[in-house]
Amino acid sequence: MKKIAILGKGTAGSLTYNHFGFYTDYEIDVYYDSSIKEQTVGEGTTLNVPEQLNLTLGMEFKDLPLINGNFKTSIYYEGFGKKNYHHTFFMPNISIHMNAVMLQEYIMEKNKNRINFIDKNIASHNDVDADYIIDCTGTPKNLDNYWQADYIPVNAALVKQCSWDKPEYTYTLTKAMKNGWMFGIPLANRVSFGYLYNSSFNDIEEIELELDKYIESVNLSGDLHRLNINFNNYFHKNNFSERVFYNGNASFFLEPMEATSLATVEEVNRKIFDVINGKKSIEKANKEYIEWFKEVQDIIVMHYLAGSKYKTEFWHDAVQKATKCLSIKTNRWQEILYNLNNPNYVLSNSYGCWSMPSIKSNIDNLDIAELL
Repeated sequence: MKKIAILGKGTAGSLTYNHFGFYTDYEIDVYYDSSIKEQTVGEGTTLNVPEQLNLTLGMEFKDLPLINGNFKTSIYYEGFGKKNYHHTFFMPNISIHMNAVMLQEYIMEKNKNRINFIDKNIASHNDVDADYIIDCTGTPKNLDNYWQADYIPVNAALVKQCSWDKPEYTYTLTKAMKNGWMFGIPLANRVSFGYLYNSSFNDIEEIELELDKYIESVNLSGDLHRLNINFNNYFHKNNFSERVFYNGNASFFLEPMEATSLATVEEVNRKIFDVINGKKSIEKANKEYIEWFKEVQDIIVMHYLAGSKYKTEFWHDAVQKATKCLSIKTNRWQEILYNLNNPNYVLSNSYGCWSMPSIKSNIDNLDIAELL
């Protein structure tokens, strides 16, 4: 019997051991350090995450209270381009918002009789007794083995959580701000507002004043939790090898526009499975992985291309970066643009996380077809 060790049981680690616990009969050890606090990030999802939770754990929408969950029917864009719009999940599809720590606890409870959980800090992969290691330990100490996603214009976030009695909407709010953009993630008992910005242009005091003004305008108070983080946008140069693989922030981080992170965790898990079982070569898996992140970057920066009503240094830089990124036309991207108004055209594979109707919805509503 093969043995897998998964390092870390945050959201990425939880989805990873759940994936391999369901799809394999391998012995699975999960190493975690209980002195490290779990992160309440990655609380919005695309369609594939609830689909996988249903398939692997039997989770239903009636179980959402167990993770302080709420429905996610769309992503609402406010202030991008010339008009506000909903990037919808076409009926009858629906996704979820959830408390990330409660989701981790839910997955752990469901797997407690299948997975070996070991509270131990692992200093080196050489200290692990396993045929394969999947490293989900979080942000790497340096980026020597990573590609930078150079066209993404944000590198910092200020997040404040506000309590409320019940959800006031069922979409992810994505609002253009003077010096970046803000997300709103509505859960059953709270909403998280996160202001994404570039620390090269603005300091935290300026960002906080603007965020607090918005929170006050919707009659809430950031009373639960405050988090300010600086980050890089990156992905691994060689994510798959014969024995060691990476997932979660140990593998990648791209800003949360369109909530791509958990969908990507599941995509990486499937590639790891295919490599281990001889269905895909290491070389092919790494090539597809890099293509995936280039595609995800394209769709993220596409939202900056039309700019916003703000004429600030941030937005000037964001539009320039998006224009440069999207001027690099891959064959697949050219094919998509050529068939944008062809109702009979179907993508052979998704473009990153997106199907053709989803891509077209964003392009049409942002009114950027001529810019592309």
